[in-house]
Amino acid sequence: MQSLSPRSGFDSVKRAGTYCILIAWSVICLFPLYWVGITSIKSIDQIDSGPTYIPFWDFLPSLDAWRFILFDAAENLVPRAANSMIIAVCSTLATLLLGGMAVYGISRFTHRFSSFALMSMILSTRILPPVVMALPLYVLALFTGTFDSLSILIFIYTAINLPIAIWMLAPIFGSRATEQEEAANLDGASQFHIFFFILVPMVRTSVIAVGLLVFIQCWNEYLFAVYLTSDHALTIPPWMVGQLSMKEAQTGGGAEELAHLAAATVVMAFPVLLLTIFAQRSLTGVFRVGARRKTS
Repeated sequence: MQSLSPRSGFDSVKRAGTYCILIAWSVICLFPLYWVGITSIKSIDQIDSGPTYIPFWDFLPSLDAWRFILFDAAENLVPRAANSMIIAVCSTLATLLLGGMAVYGISRFTHRFSSFALMSMILSTRILPPVVMALPLYVLALFTGTFDSLSILIFIYTAINLPIAIWMLAPIFGSRATEQEEAANLDGASQFHIFFFILVPMVRTSVIAVGLLVFIQCWNEYLFAVYLTSDHALTIPPWMVGQLSMKEAQTGGGAEELAHLAAATVVMAFPVLLLTIFAQRSLTGVFRVGARRKTS
């Protein structure tokens, strides 16, 4: 009978210890999300009575908070979530389009030194704190008649995220012409065709990763949404902070508003988690394909 060597036994113990540490750390990281989720399905009395952890075991779930944020006639969250989704998606697409075209143009049609200087100038626009721009943008929105509209937020979110997107897209689109680009040039293809039909499909997974980061920035944006909206274009972050927290301070209904805020937090976190899982699976598939190509 073949016995295990001390080395293999040590490796097994080391692997088991690593898994235990990872599981413990995952529980620590995920427990706040779990706590928010179960708080959203508790009644006022259950929240006031003390901590309970397991639905149907420690407490009977209640959907009062979800009815409020989804179906309340005056303060439901559905229009705010729709505004956030429209603004985040449109801003992300516009940022990726403009950023990718900018990087492609800078890397292909400018000198190396001038392209570095131009990229540095683009990044320097992020030195100014966003709060300094809030008041001028508020005056601009009033003057142009775009206050409390989706268009002004889409425009501003695109503008503030464009410099960072350009720098993140630079390693993706900024390499010199590939063999496919050179062949397309010899065939007489336009730069538009080369960029959209040759280069973009080649790097689409990396663009998806950058788009995810831009989407999260747009989805979580609070400052400009507070200054530039009042009701029609209000997004989720100011709705949560402004209406729920202010109402809690005025009425003293802490437990009730805590349940409402927990349900709204679940709604706000769900799209980001879903997109993160999608992007992770997409990038993992690409890495596996690349590893297979190297080993073959």
